[in-house]
Amino acid sequence: MRYACSILQARQWLVVLSLVVVGASSACASIPVPAPTTFPTQPIAVITPLPKPLPTAILTPTQIPEIPGLEACPEFSGQENLEAVHYHNPACVVVARYDPNDLVHNQHISWNWEVMSALEKSQVVAWLFDPHQIRYGRFQGREGWVINALTQWIPRLNDLALPSDPAITIHWQTDGPPMNQNTLYEALSRVKSLALVPERPLCSYGFSHLGLIEYGGEMILFTAPGWQKVSVETREILTTAWTIKEAMVIYYPQSLGWANSCPTEPEHLKTEYYSTIWLVAAEQAFSKFVPFDGSYWEGQEIPFQSKHIVTQTFPPCSPPILLPVPTPDPGCSQLP
Repeated sequence: MRYACSILQARQWLVVLSLVVVGASSACASIPVPAPTTFPTQPIAVITPLPKPLPTAILTPTQIPEIPGLEACPEFSGQENLEAVHYHNPACVVVARYDPNDLVHNQHISWNWEVMSALEKSQVVAWLFDPHQIRYGRFQGREGWVINALTQWIPRLNDLALPSDPAITIHWQTDGPPMNQNTLYEALSRVKSLALVPERPLCSYGFSHLGLIEYGGEMILFTAPGWQKVSVETREILTTAWTIKEAMVIYYPQSLGWANSCPTEPEHLKTEYYSTIWLVAAEQAFSKFVPFDGSYWEGQEIPFQSKHIVTQTFPPCSPPILLPVPTPDPGCSQLP
């Protein structure tokens, strides 16, 4: 294998476009550079330029994502085909890997969350949900709301714990990823597109094979009068908590190798249990930051979501609807 860091990345892609392989070096890896070709001394007028050999395999130019603060080190096969790109932080620690064949992660990039600092994780969330990296649909200019909410509140969620109510914890799906911060970040890295449905017709609206989250309008727009009774922080928390819930709807089936989050009704029920317990746990943790809105969180929202787990009143297994349908189901969400 051959590695070349992006300190000479422009030179490497010039190699790709001109089909000429050139050695390169960087601070994270070094490649021996062949000695320049020498020619016998003779008058300039009679020098005949030697033909440049073509590489044995034709390179296909690949536009890889540029991540601020990280150094990209392309990895080539013996035939000079791009296989992967490793991303190093300033300490030369590999924190991410781009694989063109990765079909589950946003921008084909998997992250080594265990070796990343809290600041690095927060910066990655901001990068992942930037409109250049993720597709937004019908958001009415509110993309910034999601980015701001996630970057403000996700770093504060460092005390995740299963709810203490035995009627809820009995439904925890132990075959899924554990409830911790790295699982949360990994789930967020698998979200590929976000869509806004002003009046959400169905509750089950995230499918793992699409990497899609569809939000109800009141989780983004908050146009109903009741939302004026709670703080902006509470509205940001609701958006964040539901993003976490639906990211788990994507990640949990993928972790088990399912084709989607709703292959059959029993598997669909497992996905709902797993992701809704994440939702309740996130809301319980976040609500501690907004005690002035305790009547909403403790008296209304958290009990409402917990009821679904205890009574198994989840929506039926159904595919996402990508176009707004003005027939809201009041059983899906509850306004303040």
